[in-house]
Amino acid sequence: MTEGNAWPWGLRKPNWDNWKSIKQARLWQAIALACDLDPANFQLFDKPQLARLLKEPPRQFEDLLDMAKASIGANSVLKLLSRSEEGLEESEVKLTNFATWVKSIQYPIPAQFPWQSEPITLSNLDWPWGRHETHLLRKLAGAAQRFWSNYDPADPTTAPTNQQVIDWLKGEGVSERAAEIMATILRADGLPTGPRK
Repeated sequence: MTEGNAWPWGLRKPNWDNWKSIKQARLWQAIALACDLDPANFQLFDKPQLARLLKEPPRQFEDLLDMAKASIGANSVLKLLSRSEEGLEESEVKLTNFATWVKSIQYPIPAQFPWQSEPITLSNLDWPWGRHETHLLRKLAGAAQRFWSNYDPADPTTAPTNQQVIDWLKGEGVSERAAEIMATILRADGLPTGPRK
């Protein structure tokens, strides 16, 4: 028996050779890996919730999972690829993004942890209003992504007109007055008015 597998009921370490080619995992699996634990320790018959009742995870696992769940959302490095109806812990994360988050909180990860963190840039972060979210803020963010993500200041023809943004926002259920204000807020500083040339 190896040291990591000394007892059949002991918590095994991950088989890093099997995991290193995996690009995404459930949040709880990523947490287990960061704790140098094989996710299979907590999974029986694809029923992780049942498995957690049968084998209590260590405190470090629970603490890191709680931190991760609290960190997900606006203005956080940690992003979900898809949100599970079964809870945040069952949601999918990109493992390089998870590595970035773990590094940002200065959590000591195992030396064998194969995923490199992504560089943290402003594009990794959400809007500056933190965790606050409303229907209109989501529409503002959607319009920014849709109309301004490909804007090149050196090429004014890549800028949308205010009317295009207003029309789209109104089609999304935003009132005309709010749509006009949002379009003005999103407009690039110094962009000349009139036809794009």
